[in-house]
Amino acid sequence: MITPDVAFQQAANAAAAVYEQAPPWITYRTTAHVEVKSLNRRTDVMRAVEARTRDDLAIMQDLPKGATRIGHAFPILPTFDALSYFRLVGTGGPHNALDSYVTDVRPLRFTAGNEANSGADVVVTNLKYYYAQYAPDSSDDPNGKTHILLRPLQTLLRDYRGNLFFSELVIDNQTHLPSRVVFTGLNDRKFVVDYVMVQDHWVVNHAFYEETEYGPLHIGRIHFTVDATFDDFGFPQTPPDPRLAQQ
Repeated sequence: MITPDVAFQQAANAAAAVYEQAPPWITYRTTAHVEVKSLNRRTDVMRAVEARTRDDLAIMQDLPKGATRIGHAFPILPTFDALSYFRLVGTGGPHNALDSYVTDVRPLRFTAGNEANSGADVVVTNLKYYYAQYAPDSSDDPNGKTHILLRPLQTLLRDYRGNLFFSELVIDNQTHLPSRVVFTGLNDRKFVVDYVMVQDHWVVNHAFYEETEYGPLHIGRIHFTVDATFDDFGFPQTPPDPRLAQQ
């Protein structure tokens, strides 16, 4: 069996290759359940989305007969590669539950050689900031799942200024692509991204986010969760809306 570091690298390379070949347009329906238990506040947001994948331009309608607007795909673009550098904006908290999206996506690329001049956006040669190990349920069976646990090392915790850390990776042994990526972070953050294959396309079918917002001096707190599902996928060969054809 290969080491968990190598398994992570192979999955990241496979995901980056698929991400770069994403279908030009995607349509889908998403339902996001937002819950703030401390305020006894719950809401469901259902939207039909038509998106251009190369720049995350989307046309969205609140269902069943709500308003239509243009913006980033809600809550994330289903072709998003979670094994990447990215920025999570409007994470779905109590004040911005309708405007979450992911931006500045740069897929991780691992290489055994020197690609400093290859033109790649990101080149990473090892997992020097994480301790990776196989979970007890991990399997190298061709029909099974590879399950990797990742723990950030002090070198990362000391210098890192972001909000999320890799925590778990589940790889489908048939496709060699991630089926689940889990992040954890400060303030009880957790970000989970689940994938499925639909019409030979690797897409997100579920995403979960939670976080605790603290008041000054950690006096008072608001814990919220966002649980989103994606379905009714379509992959049109032409723009599903003329506005998506514009530059």
